[in-house]
Amino acid sequence: MQKHKEEEKEILNYFLSTPMGKRWYNKLNVKETIETESPDFIFLTQTGKKIGLEVTKFLVKSKHRRALQALKNTGNKICNYSLKHHNLPLSIIIDKFDKRIHQGRTKKDLLDAVYNPGFIDIFNEKEIKAQIEPFIDDNVEKLKKFPRLVKKWVKVNDEFLCFTISGFPNIDGQYDCFVNNECFSLEDPFEQLQQTIDNKNEKYNTFIKKCDECNLLVFNPSVSEGNYCHFTNKIKQHKFISKYKQTFFCGAYTPSCINLK
Repeated sequence: MQKHKEEEKEILNYFLSTPMGKRWYNKLNVKETIETESPDFIFLTQTGKKIGLEVTKFLVKSKHRRALQALKNTGNKICNYSLKHHNLPLSIIIDKFDKRIHQGRTKKDLLDAVYNPGFIDIFNEKEIKAQIEPFIDDNVEKLKKFPRLVKKWVKVNDEFLCFTISGFPNIDGQYDCFVNNECFSLEDPFEQLQQTIDNKNEKYNTFIKKCDECNLLVFNPSVSEGNYCHFTNKIKQHKFISKYKQTFFCGAYTPSCINLK
């Protein structure tokens, strides 16, 4: 729950750093920001109004994202294991060995790798942890001394995964797991975005009881979360159905914040 709230605060700060977010916030003349649930934030203005803001993420549906998230969750559990048992924070990068590219012997294998990149396999978590956790136990001292880096290949489901384990944080300054996967990007998934808004529309009547007006902020994460999609300028003309006063959309592949209509 705490990590989820921290993530919501990061999304809020990202939004407030955009020109649209800054204008919206300054216009409110905020006296106090209250972290709540249902909605996630309430801004108390100088005039005594309560302005609600619900935060949610848009994650496009795909087998590749499902596979990435499953493996990432396993990696994060291994990071937690190291922290709990050795008081040693770790960051992990996981790569899958693609037999089609490195061992492909036919044109069909190579074409399949080109037109169906990445992986959709769900790997057995217990088998992975049974191989990686003892490896960490045996390499604690190496992970504490420069260059604080070890690597381990494991075989799971007749496939090979490479774990690059570091005692340093990742490029984002976090101690967690990153999974390398790839997939063709889905262009303008408006229907799925509307479904995300609809899920929050169902809760609007609950939110509005706690504030004078309520707004929705939809965040579009990067491919690090398996969010293989992108939006063109067509999103500015598309008609979305939202019960909220304003529905903001911003994220990794949105050059500026957009007020969805």
